[in-house]
Parts: sequence; structure tokens; C-alpha cells
Amino acid sequence: MSLSLARSSRLLLATGWFFATCASAQTAASGPDFSGIWQLNDKESDSAATITQRLHAEKKHEQAPSSRPASASSSGVPASSSNGGFGGRGGGRGMGGMGGGGMGGGHMGGGRHGNQNSQDSSSSHNSAPPKDPTPPLLADDSFLNVQQNTQGMQVDYNNTDRLDTRFDGEERQSLNSSARVQTRLTPDGMDVSMTFDDGTLLHQSWVRSPDGHHLTVTETWRPNDLQQPITFKRSYDRLDL
Repeated sequence: MSLSLARSSRLLLATGWFFATCASAQTAASGPDFSGIWQLNDKESDSAATITQRLHAEKKHEQAPSSRPASASSSGVPASSSNGGFGGRGGGRGMGGMGGGGMGGGHMGGGRHGNQNSQDSSSSHNSAPPKDPTPPLLADDSFLNVQQNTQGMQVDYNNTDRLDTRFDGEERQSLNSSARVQTRLTPDGMDVSMTFDDGTLLHQSWVRSPDGHHLTVTETWRPNDLQQPITFKRSYDRLDL
């Protein structure tokens, strides 16, 4: 009798351990749930003006003679006659391309293709400076409506752009087919990598606060005319709790 009870106890312990392991694995696989309606916290986020300043600083650094390849500096061509492959020195002037940077969500242009504005010129209007490029989605990121399940998530950017992605790490077309998107869950949150049609790259790292009330998205943006990326942060507060 005692032998039978011992066997039953071991069986119950093994069964309990199995289900506990499965539940733990499922929780680890699903990761944090980012579902909800999120509003941009202006005070805790890098502003459009700050991002533009970093863009100008990186352009100035990369266009400096010391940052160019040795072959260019030894060719005997004056530095002023070379644009360094970054579209010329005039491409970084002005704040016009930011359009509010998504802080109010009203400007719909320039949000999807981060480098398209940099290719505009003042050919017929010499008094108008070229516009700065803006990070993709920045113009529309003041509100995020996130719906998530175990397979993937859908992010509605201020009722303008929609990101559909899955957590399997496979690259897929999204954002109205304007970008290839790859998403992975991490122990701390989620990583989203986007490659846009014009060569612009955007990487996002999502981290939710332990209480689920706050979201931080750290973004690394590299326009197609820069060698090194620009990093900025966008912080959100959840509205539907």
C-alpha cells in the first residue's frame, strides 16, 4: 500500500512539474504584452528639434575632411569641391522638414520615408532651403493603438500608418508595403527592424514598465545618406488602464 502511495506521489509531482514548465515556457515565449492605447509623453521624449540637431551634428562630422576616406584626401581635389557622398553641405539646414515631428499628429507627410525630403531642392526658389529628412513614422507617432496576440501584433499610428508584424523573426512587407519589417521578442521587450524602399533603416526597441503604465521606444535611425545612425527616445503613457 505504501509503495503504491509513493508511486502516486511521484507521478503527481512529475505531472505538476511538467505543467509548470509548460506554463513558464509559454510565458517566456509570449513576452510582455504591449496591447493598449498609448499617448506620447512630450516631456520624456526627444523632440523633433533635438533629433534634427543630432542629424546636423552627424552630417557635419561625416562631411569633415578627417572623416572621409584617405583616398579622397590624397587625391588632390579640394574639400569644397566634393560632397562626400552625403548630398552636399546645404542638405542639413533649416527645421522645415520636421513638421512638428509627430508631437501633435497633424502632419501626415514625410512620416513613412525618412529620407525623401532630403532629395528636394530649391531649384526654382533659391530662397527656400532644402528640407531635412525625418525619421519614418515620427510624424504620426503621437498615439499608438497596439493589439497583440501570441503570434504577432498590429500597431496603428495615429490612424495613419499601420504596422502588421509577427514574432517569428521573418522579414515581411508592412506599412502599406513601403517597408520590410522583422520583429523579435526579447527578455526585456521587443525589437522591430524596418528597411524602407529608399534605403532608410529604422530599428526600435520596445520596453514596457513593470506596472504596464509606461512604454519606452528607443529608436535608431539611419537615413540613406549617413554612415552612422541617429538614436532618439520616445516615451508613452497608457490611456486605457
